[in-house]
Amino acid sequence: MERIASLADIPADGIRFIYKDGPFEEEGILVKLDGGEVQAYKNECRHLPMRLDDREPCDLWDPTRRYLVCNSHGARYRPHDGLCVSGPCQGSHLRTLPVVVKDGEVFLETSKIGGFFDV
Repeated sequence: MERIASLADIPADGIRFIYKDGPFEEEGILVKLDGGEVQAYKNECRHLPMRLDDREPCDLWDPTRRYLVCNSHGARYRPHDGLCVSGPCQGSHLRTLPVVVKDGEVFLETSKIGGFFDV
């Protein structure tokens, strides 16, 4: 397991982190949900393989801060389970990354994906 962040240090917008998936470096996003739970996803739209925040404004959230959003395709994803509720990939899910919270710290379970690199 590799440490991503402290629960207390996760901003409202979430954080981005780099991890290794086999021989590839990928970008993940870590968001804190209501109630203090966290969820991590690969930062990639399910419509086309582009980062959710690939275009301006490089925000991960829609203006209501209710959904994660793809700035290129307009797909909206529920933050608690990654389900696309509107857009060209409706019904699909963001790729969930396995995380564990221990003693106020968030860790990526690298054994389930291949590896990890800091930002």
